[in-house]
Amino acid sequence: MKNYLLFSGSANRVLAIETAKLLKKSLGKMEIVTFADSEKRVRIEESVINKTVLVIASLSNPVDSHLVELCLIGDALKANDCSKMIAVVPYFGYARQDKSHREGEGVSARVMARLIEAVEFDKIVVVDLHSDIVGGFFQKPISHLHGASIFVDKLKSHKEEIVVVAPDAGAVKRAQKFAEMLGAPLTLIEKKRSLDKLHTIESLRLIGDAKGKTAVLIDDVITSGSTLVKATYALKDQGAKKVIACVTHADFVDGTREILQNSPLDHVYVSDSIYLPEGYRFPKLSILSLGTLLSEKIKKMV
Repeated sequence: MKNYLLFSGSANRVLAIETAKLLKKSLGKMEIVTFADSEKRVRIEESVINKTVLVIASLSNPVDSHLVELCLIGDALKANDCSKMIAVVPYFGYARQDKSHREGEGVSARVMARLIEAVEFDKIVVVDLHSDIVGGFFQKPISHLHGASIFVDKLKSHKEEIVVVAPDAGAVKRAQKFAEMLGAPLTLIEKKRSLDKLHTIESLRLIGDAKGKTAVLIDDVITSGSTLVKATYALKDQGAKKVIACVTHADFVDGTREILQNSPLDHVYVSDSIYLPEGYRFPKLSILSLGTLLSEKIKKMV
């Protein structure tokens, strides 16, 4: 294989190690220090001169801290004369803020793209952005991977008849692609979200039929879990036999674990784009690795 190096941010070293293992590589040596006032310092501890370097870094909670860290890593690599830098970002924080919803708001996702590009990364690899709009904020080449593909084999092992469900209008394109991969029909839940209360859904309306079937809710991110739980009640009220959620990014907040475990959901599949400590896991949850998806993409790029 070509001469390239892999480095990892601190947000999700488990996924970075898994990806490196599949590539038969070791992670590059790097020191990341966090001072008492939360400032960070990055030092590259091996030669990167004239080498292609990939940095695997999820922009998960705390998003701002991990974003600054990624930028500092990029600056340190550039200062040490690497020839090319690629940011591999399994979870891109701020992606849901892709437009102004109310007068006076800025577009945060656009700002994040500009900050990453300011460090002069040559390419950015992302997984299941909230919308294609976010990809358009980058001036540098961007590769957008379909992370939900890792759930296909798991669902194909189910014997029941499956219907794929988009939990809101924004998820239709993603759900349609997933339905095609499964060879299953698609239905939609029409959702009205509150602009005044965070993570609050005002109303739901099911468009389609899930009676007697296993309904698979497909989405890019879980935060509080309220959207999935309300969608599950709507589906089971219509006669769905089972309801399974397949969501790429598990951006859980405090209380999400209990909400999902105690809900009518039969199972929840997520990827490891965001590292979940044991305290956020629960019996109904299965975590599938993005390692193979990322490693295969890296092989094609280097």
